[in-house]
Amino acid sequence: MAARADGLLWQKDAPIIRRIDENDVYKIMMMYFIWTYYPNLKVKFGFTNRTTAVPLSKYVRVDEIREQCEAVAAMRFTDDIIAIYQSWGLFKPEFLSALKELRMDMPLIEKNGDTLRIEAEGNWLSTTPWETQILPIVSELYARGYAAEHDISELDLFNEMDRRLSEKIDLFKRNLYLRIMQFGLRRRVSGPGEEHVTARLLDEVPQVITGVSNMYLANKYGVEAQGTNAHELVMALVALARHIGPNAMCDTLYTILQQWQELYGHKALIILDDAYGSDVFRAELPRKYLESFRGFRHDSGDPIQYGEDTIALYEKARIDPRNKLIIFSDGLNPQRAVDLYQHFAGRIGVAFGMGTNFTFDVGLIKPLSLVMKIQEAAGNPAVKFSNNLAKAVGDPKEIEYYKEVFGYTNTFREDVVY
Repeated sequence: MAARADGLLWQKDAPIIRRIDENDVYKIMMMYFIWTYYPNLKVKFGFTNRTTAVPLSKYVRVDEIREQCEAVAAMRFTDDIIAIYQSWGLFKPEFLSALKELRMDMPLIEKNGDTLRIEAEGNWLSTTPWETQILPIVSELYARGYAAEHDISELDLFNEMDRRLSEKIDLFKRNLYLRIMQFGLRRRVSGPGEEHVTARLLDEVPQVITGVSNMYLANKYGVEAQGTNAHELVMALVALARHIGPNAMCDTLYTILQQWQELYGHKALIILDDAYGSDVFRAELPRKYLESFRGFRHDSGDPIQYGEDTIALYEKARIDPRNKLIIFSDGLNPQRAVDLYQHFAGRIGVAFGMGTNFTFDVGLIKPLSLVMKIQEAAGNPAVKFSNNLAKAVGDPKEIEYYKEVFGYTNTFREDVVY
């Protein structure tokens, strides 16, 4: 496909975040959860570049981030956006009214040696959107800065991304049984880049692409906005329970499932179980959630072992795994998706969430593993360690305490892909 003429990747005279609904759908669903159950909880988010070998502050200036965040802070949930949410039939009118009044306080943004310190603090409802809007801002500014520093042309980047996308599409055409959600907002080379990838995928392999996490693009292209939920809920609410004690911290894992199901019925019922180790989570998981939830999302650790353990879990509970689903979403590429599907075909339902490999696969610039996680809730420190200790975030002493609380003994560690 020939390179476009309308800005290619970067529209430097326009905000990186185009509208306030240019955010992942799981974020608005979690905001409804927060508004319903924890409207007064105070939290703090912190930014981390897990690709520590890259000196991020060399390529991204604090004033650039601040300018982009100021543009986001000025945005509002307008009537047309509220009408879209209303059409989903998921949210109470009072919540939609609250969104129209929502105001986001500016985050703290500072240079911190060769990295960046970015923190967003305040009421949970008005602070949580920053996570999935700061990440694409920093990711795009990094790409722009790196390209300028190394004299890489925007045209060359775009054409290489498009060439690689063509290879992916060719593979998908040979494997039309795949079901993939486009999850690439958070770590994308740019907004126009994500849109270009999304448009081509939906045009050329609509059988494969079941939805898009970016609500703005999902609405623009008439596809379902798809997502699950995030570690954020568990991290915040376990931290909230910390002052009560270890038993309350453990019980919180399942309280969240109950509350989510009460809120959404039989929609969006996917379990993300790895925040403090999947084995730990599953050891006390009530059978009723195995029955009522559609399946699990894999986000860390060996995916084959995870899938085999999931099948065994269902079989032990006398539930047919063929009626359940695993969504694989950890550092995927198209060939890995094919391999995983073929391994589990006919034994359990399989779908995929692919992000960075779609939206920051430009060859000439390596994508970074950027995250923005809960650091505190109600003044208590928050951590997670997942099934891969390389993904652990939080104070090391606090991580050790949490390991004791949850009986976590895993030692698996592998480099984080994205």
